[in-house]
Amino acid sequence: MVSMEICVQTMRGYEDTVALARWCEAEGVPAMAVADHYLAGPDQNSAGYDQLVLLGGIARETSSLELSTLVSPLTFRHPAVHLKAAVTLDEMSGGRFTLGIGAGWMELEHESFGLDLHPLQERFDRLEETLRYLTAALDGSGSGFEGEYYRLAPFDPQPRPTRLRLVVGGGGRRRTPDLAGRFAHEFNAFPDQENPMAPRIERCLESARASGRDPADLLLSTAFPAAVAPDHETAAAMMRRRAERMKVGPAEAAASLDRYGIPHGTPDVAAAGYAALAETGITRVYLQLSGNTLDDVGQAIDAARKAAESAGA
Repeated sequence: MVSMEICVQTMRGYEDTVALARWCEAEGVPAMAVADHYLAGPDQNSAGYDQLVLLGGIARETSSLELSTLVSPLTFRHPAVHLKAAVTLDEMSGGRFTLGIGAGWMELEHESFGLDLHPLQERFDRLEETLRYLTAALDGSGSGFEGEYYRLAPFDPQPRPTRLRLVVGGGGRRRTPDLAGRFAHEFNAFPDQENPMAPRIERCLESARASGRDPADLLLSTAFPAAVAPDHETAAAMMRRRAERMKVGPAEAAASLDRYGIPHGTPDVAAAGYAALAETGITRVYLQLSGNTLDDVGQAIDAARKAAESAGA
């Protein structure tokens, strides 16, 4: 059985992200993803950064850590801007960058900055065109692309990347996994209480087969809040902090994690959750971290690793 990689997802300022990236590289964490949002929280007072610009600095401050966006909304940038940013990050990182693309969803973010958040159907149509545009630009064929929303002239854009990869992520049950299977190197199946993960993953793999791709080449991943702690006391304190942020009681906070299938508690308790993820084919988990200290990060990653190992994942 392939062992499960425990990685991190964050959304911080530059100095904090550099410190986290260096720590991850020193501690053998294989990958770090950033959440690409212009607002970092549920209100307009939260500080947000351009994470693609930020990753340029991280790329030069690290040497082996994989870097990615989970995920960049297509509403922020034209496909050409995503393309050129990604190719540049590929060069700056020595081929360690993966571009994540999604349809976008945070209404307040778009309202606050005057960005168009198109109807859902149109956003997914644009997502497909964005992926077709990027594929045409990166495959070296010079075929170009002509869609309803985007157009790429028939030429081979330069420079060519060394190892640029694409990840499609989200909680959609139909088009998200279909598009991931057709175009992506990684499918990040975000937990969704109304859409079980296993059918979405199977749909993604079927889409890959139907497109003539080898499903075994797809990296299957997920992302969720870090909620595993080394002992009962620390786990309880972690759940109380989560409950305070949610403005609910600890029992309700725990129940919300259960509804989404997110492992929590001590490693021995959380092992069952990691085993369930492994059964779906997930081999990489991004633990979502925000204001945690590096000591907190180390504790969360160590506990998650132990849970995954106990599960045989």
